[in-house]
Amino acid sequence: MLKYTIVMKNNPKTETVVYSGQLVKSSPVKLEELAQEISSECTVTIHDVKAVLSAMERQIARFLRNGNSVRLGDLGSFHARLHCKTETRLDAFGPDNVLGLRVRFRPSTGLRYQLSKKNPSVGFQRVDAA
Repeated sequence: MLKYTIVMKNNPKTETVVYSGQLVKSSPVKLEELAQEISSECTVTIHDVKAVLSAMERQIARFLRNGNSVRLGDLGSFHARLHCKTETRLDAFGPDNVLGLRVRFRPSTGLRYQLSKKNPSVGFQRVDAA
């Protein structure tokens, strides 16, 4: 069950107050717990799962640094995008304008369905902010 709360926001276009839902943050799942859950579903030991996930993290970073996108089957894909400071003249734009890289994840169609309202196993529960 996904828990959400109602938050008040200002709409800059109309300068009116609007209300929207916001997911309530919960504790992140760490590598140890993820590896344990994966290990419990197959014959691979938790140590092997952790080794594979750690290696995958390093290799995804390496491929992204080389300009590749990385597709992980039915999970989705990662790609890098430049974060840049803009210039008004073409000849003024150089490497110093590049502020860094941002990593984007694009879920596959299957994963999007797993997290969509159309999936009967996805539910929402409103909670009041403390």
